[in-house]
Amino acid sequence: MKKSLITLASLAVASFAQVGIGRSTAGIHVPTAETMDRGTLFISGSYEMVTDSKSMSMEGYYIDEEGNQVDINENASSNDETLFLSFAVVDNLELNFRLPVHYDSQIKGANSRSLGLGDIQVGAKGSFPLNEMWIFGASTEIFIPSGFKGTGFRPRHRWYVNSNDDAYAYTADDWGISAYVHATAKLGSISNASAYVGVLKSLNTPVNFALWGLGVTFLPEKILNVILEVSGETPIHSSNLAYNIFSSPFRFTPGLRMHLPSRVDITISGDVGINYLRGKTSEDGLPVTLRTGKEPVKYNALGSPNLGIGVTLSKRLNLSWIDSDGDGIKDRDDMCPRTNHGMTVNERGCPVDEDGDGVLNIVDLCPGTLRGLKVDYNGCPIDADKDGVFDYQDKCLGTPFGFAVDSKGCTLDSDNDGVDDNNDKCPKSKPGEPVDETGCPMDEDHDGVTNDKDKCPGTPNGVTIDKKGCPLDYDQDGVPDDLDKCPNTTADEIVNEIGCPKDSDQDGVPDSRDNCPETVAGAKVDETGCRVDQDGDGIFDDDDKCPNTPQGAPIDSLGCPLDSDGDGVADWYDQCPGSFKNAVTDGKGCPMNDRLNFNSIAKRIKFKKDTTFTNSSYTAMNDIVANMRQYPIAIEIQCAAPKKSLADDRAKAIYNFLEHKGISEDRMKYEGFEKSLPKGISTRGDEANGVRLTPFTLQE
Repeated sequence: MKKSLITLASLAVASFAQVGIGRSTAGIHVPTAETMDRGTLFISGSYEMVTDSKSMSMEGYYIDEEGNQVDINENASSNDETLFLSFAVVDNLELNFRLPVHYDSQIKGANSRSLGLGDIQVGAKGSFPLNEMWIFGASTEIFIPSGFKGTGFRPRHRWYVNSNDDAYAYTADDWGISAYVHATAKLGSISNASAYVGVLKSLNTPVNFALWGLGVTFLPEKILNVILEVSGETPIHSSNLAYNIFSSPFRFTPGLRMHLPSRVDITISGDVGINYLRGKTSEDGLPVTLRTGKEPVKYNALGSPNLGIGVTLSKRLNLSWIDSDGDGIKDRDDMCPRTNHGMTVNERGCPVDEDGDGVLNIVDLCPGTLRGLKVDYNGCPIDADKDGVFDYQDKCLGTPFGFAVDSKGCTLDSDNDGVDDNNDKCPKSKPGEPVDETGCPMDEDHDGVTNDKDKCPGTPNGVTIDKKGCPLDYDQDGVPDDLDKCPNTTADEIVNEIGCPKDSDQDGVPDSRDNCPETVAGAKVDETGCRVDQDGDGIFDDDDKCPNTPQGAPIDSLGCPLDSDGDGVADWYDQCPGSFKNAVTDGKGCPMNDRLNFNSIAKRIKFKKDTTFTNSSYTAMNDIVANMRQYPIAIEIQCAAPKKSLADDRAKAIYNFLEHKGISEDRMKYEGFEKSLPKGISTRGDEANGVRLTPFTLQE
């Protein structure tokens, strides 16, 4: 071949997939920080297959040496099988061994077919429990370059691609070593969370790799677990770190694990590569020069396969030889590993009769009975009077059945009234107080009327009562006469706790006659309890700064008459309310010069027909323009006509004229009214032309 086979233009999923599902008895790609009990052997076998949406591992094409396009076989499968062994030599230390085997089927035109051995890994992990919730650990692995070089197509790890882009599918062709730290948080039966981070170093490669993962197992103690993980492996100390992150394995892994009998587990999982989520194509991948054939094959590979599935079958074997309690039964078979020294046990390591009372443990309801005590057929000490206190502790043997007893087996009578607590309905009666057969006082409220005749048993002490034991209440207001400060209130009167008429708002008018029961404190009120407003302007006298305002006069918030145009004449008396500021007016509020009053000007605006102005109207509107240019004022244009639509059009015509003359829109507003203008403040004349101009204040 004159040139190497190519640049592969598009691979949908071929890339790097970290193999080996089980690192310990928990997790998929993310191992737990825990270690197994001493002498436990963990064995797992896993099968993983990389796939895309068409259940293939690869697709695309390359150009051969003759310039022909050669398609990659659509049925080219890619899978991995891994044998994993881990043995706990002591309680907090495991040694492990991993043997991977890979398979890539034939790629048309490339020597990629066949089954091959991957790089063997050996390692160790130690755990450091902090408490029942937190466990930390550390581990290391050595990668032995035992994988086949002459076969395969998909590199299994990111570090299989050397710095010059050379790669083999099944081996790094180099020794490697890695170190990790682990952390696990155990949340009881709810979930376990594990995380790890580590660094991997290939001896002859200048770039190191960061390996990390985070996973959560839900319902770890149930038969079926749900597992969610993210993990990845990324070059570090790289000149193009961002590119290398996205061209490296980074995946989301959901899975289900089922716990079967005999400590066997089966796990089904799936890998979703980050590029599947980000929509990347092979052109965005890492350049790879594959050296498995006679000629190198060049193509781009994405950081993670889009999709992958895996199945793992695992089993734990207890090979421990320890016999902690020295009963002759090894711990792995001992169902009672803490038997007392010298005690006779059965083949399961459990005592036959642990307390020596003659009743076998399997039926003994009181397995901790003191030696030498007489027991019944259940293995419990004798309690002849059935009072709940065993005879060897009972100081009052023969207590009547059903009587309450104390810790010594004697009848319990807490209030010493002669009635035991089991039958005492008033167990807290006063010492020496006469009681009936139920243990309750004969006269509980001490009013001189026995309980059986007392119709008001809760009478306060010292209150005068009638022959039925009820307090005397002459005015029937619910307050006993002895406590009633107003004993002659009427039948419909609302009273307070001392029997006097209730005055909730303290305004001097009882609630029964108070029409305004929530008057503020200190306010002046009339005989009905309502606040006073003598001039009827809506401002109460307590707040009214002008208490004698004429009826109907417009007022401000203090109750004083308004002077809208500021000419010194209140609006209610002002005959010319539209006067300009600082205009000289007469005693009725009218300017000495009619041109200084909007309503005087408005009388000169007239219409011939519809919205056509008379000639003299333009002079009046120009006067408006001149004054609005001189003074910072705003006006409301109001027009009346037989039809409201005509009135609106006429008001709009005046508005448009003023706007055309340069008056700003925010200084004007207009409105039309049918037939007549609304009633307003006093004006000079009758506005027969149906036009009114009213000044208003601009908002800041």
